[in-house]
Amino acid sequence: MQSQQEYPVDKQKAVSVKEVKKRECNPERHILTASSNGTYNKAEAIPQDLELISYLIDSSGEEKMKGAVRAKGTCPICEGKFQQILKIGFICPRCKTTPKKFYVDISYKGQRIRIFSDTTGQVLDTYQRALTLLSHINQELKNHSFDPSRYVQAELQGFYVQNLLDRFLKDKISSISPSRINHYTRYTDLAKEFFKTKDVREIRRIDISDYKRHLIEKYYPNQPKQGKTLKNVIDHFKTFLFYCKNEYEVIEVVPSFPDIEVQPYQFKWVCQHDQIKLFELVEAHDKPFIAFLMLHGCRPGEARALRCKDVDLKQQTVTISATFSDEVYKERRKGRGAQAVIVPIHPELYSYFEERIKNNLPEAYVFTKRNGQHYTKDDIRRLWDKVREKAAIGKDLRLYDVTRHSFASQLINANTSLYKVSRLLGHSSVKMTEKYAHHNITDLKIDIEKVSLKIEETVTKLSPGQSKHLK
Repeated sequence: MQSQQEYPVDKQKAVSVKEVKKRECNPERHILTASSNGTYNKAEAIPQDLELISYLIDSSGEEKMKGAVRAKGTCPICEGKFQQILKIGFICPRCKTTPKKFYVDISYKGQRIRIFSDTTGQVLDTYQRALTLLSHINQELKNHSFDPSRYVQAELQGFYVQNLLDRFLKDKISSISPSRINHYTRYTDLAKEFFKTKDVREIRRIDISDYKRHLIEKYYPNQPKQGKTLKNVIDHFKTFLFYCKNEYEVIEVVPSFPDIEVQPYQFKWVCQHDQIKLFELVEAHDKPFIAFLMLHGCRPGEARALRCKDVDLKQQTVTISATFSDEVYKERRKGRGAQAVIVPIHPELYSYFEERIKNNLPEAYVFTKRNGQHYTKDDIRRLWDKVREKAAIGKDLRLYDVTRHSFASQLINANTSLYKVSRLLGHSSVKMTEKYAHHNITDLKIDIEKVSLKIEETVTKLSPGQSKHLK
């Protein structure tokens, strides 16, 4: 039995155009060539047939162009050279891979010129783009208008940091949460201001250190207090360089980055007694919303996005699966890979949920303002500003501190396990919850009902005339 599949053929029979097209569609199956014994041998077929196809196309009678399109690099699998099929492209006949970068190779006034982008700076990332450019250059040669410097200058501009940063921001903007777009744009502008027209291929560790020094001197002199912000800016540029390496493929190595001292974040939280005092200062209509934040540790954006369909009265649970990023409703929670989290309804809020769910459609928001609209980010800010003013406390105590941070800290101080607190907060790992832990975190057990907004032993109920308000 023959080890390789063979096909009888008449050596003198020409290959039809139809057969050539079939071979282009499926080279693994159709690219065949006649061997010395009158058979088609699959293992020996590909190189000879590529030459045959190129010959047929090249003998079409068209005027030959000066110069050539060449592939940049070698096959990523076997590291062999790519073979060209004229006017069709390049391919590694063994691995069936194709190149990702091309260039035009042309001789002009006794000099060899290699062109890797067009006059707009567009990299020659496809064979057809390179072939079109070669045709355009031949036309310029005929008209005596060819100027190599126009192409070389445009090529260099394609490597300018400021140009690549603009492209990077444009590519990333759709995946950035609306609440972070301003920060991301700001970080991009800082890098553009410093690096300007520097070639990204020439960036070294010393350039990163100079950038860090520039940021500290001009924008973030208060170190290490401003270390977190400085780190965010530097990390943004690091992400950009990795994007240049992995996505744009314009650099091969990302330089190492200097360490930045970041002052540990000391979050604030309030005890249950102070939390109750602050809660009493909240206007009646807004109490259900604030109570939910305090008793469930939910993020304000997630509470704003909560709909009636997310509440299961029978199981007495709430599914938190969406959030608001600024004023944009997002179908998933904040955080990379964040999953929906199911939490029990606190007994002190059950009556409110029951009344709200029974009298509204599933798509209705659970928490609304007096006009029936959902809370906006500015609404929440104004709401908390009023409470702070009444309590005569500074702006450094945020609503987030009084709700989510205090919820977690109170539970941990009441001997609740980190695992339980992590589940209630919707953290993807217990490690994220450890920042709330102090010193006594072993053998801790307790449940959510240990957190309360009750001053006495009575459960807050809906007032007779207000079906949507907490008393």
